[in-house]
Amino acid sequence: AGYGLLLVLVAVLGGCSFAPSQVEEQPAPLPQVAPGTWRAVDQQIYNASVYARHESEAYVRLVMDEWLWRVRQRTEEVFIPWYTGYWTQQWLSIKVSWYKLQSDEGEALPEERLVNYLQEQFYSQVLEPVSSFVDPHVVMEHATTGYLRELKDTIAPLPARYHIPHELFRQHLQAIPAIEGTGVPPQDASLYTLLQASDLSDVAGYELLLAQIAAVNGSITPTPSADRLQVVARRAVDKLLGTLTVRGGAAAASAIVGGFWGMLISTGSAVWGVVEHDNDKPGMETQLRENLDAAMQVMWQDLVEDPDGGVMAVVHHISTRIEGALFQSTQEPLSPYVLE
Repeated sequence: AGYGLLLVLVAVLGGCSFAPSQVEEQPAPLPQVAPGTWRAVDQQIYNASVYARHESEAYVRLVMDEWLWRVRQRTEEVFIPWYTGYWTQQWLSIKVSWYKLQSDEGEALPEERLVNYLQEQFYSQVLEPVSSFVDPHVVMEHATTGYLRELKDTIAPLPARYHIPHELFRQHLQAIPAIEGTGVPPQDASLYTLLQASDLSDVAGYELLLAQIAAVNGSITPTPSADRLQVVARRAVDKLLGTLTVRGGAAAASAIVGGFWGMLISTGSAVWGVVEHDNDKPGMETQLRENLDAAMQVMWQDLVEDPDGGVMAVVHHISTRIEGALFQSTQEPLSPYVLE
């Protein structure tokens, strides 16, 4: 009997040595946010996007106005004097004749090769030097970061203002698309991802978006449309070819010079006198200036106003997705935001 009592005592004491198992507490459910509150938040985000987009557009127009001024100034001081210079005209005359001598079937016509040469000269003499002061690619980056910074500054206080838990607010921003890539698999990014990113190059879909922009304008850097310069270059070439008639004494000069250079002269690359060139030069300058000025104005419009390939292309892509999603997420149309 004593032995049985001892076993009972040991069992009782052993049971007391184990602590009762703890029951894991479930996290408290997040409070519900009224639909009207989310609507008010969406209205604020929508307004912020529109305002930030307008601010970026104002910045772009201001900076690209300087770009246009610098392009015009360098065109006037460098390119026009170079092109209308006596020796440049002689060199271009010889160059087109050389193209004719080298021309083979199936290759670009000599006139087109000269057009391309003049375009290359405008890029190297005007656009590339100007880009060291105002680079359209840098302008695009600044416009994008400025848009996101303005958007972030407006959105950051909203959780506290509307008493929304940060986790719920994060989930809400995660559901708003900002970048929609067309790759396989698609590389998308939410508004929350963009606002949290310290470097956009680390954001999924951003590099793909830049590639899509590059596919539109042929370069990752927004560049003036080559078509605009091509029109001007072709007019200049047509004018040049029109003056390459064999002038008085050209046949004699060809016979005297002989050989290769004589052959060039005989094909129409005759060197005319300095006095005759000086008489033609003012008209040549005026025509070239008018043609280039019209082309530069169109180039500016392409860079500033083209939503798919200009310097606002990234901002346009992001703001279009954000604002479109906010409209779709509401049952009633949001009131349009008017920038004062």
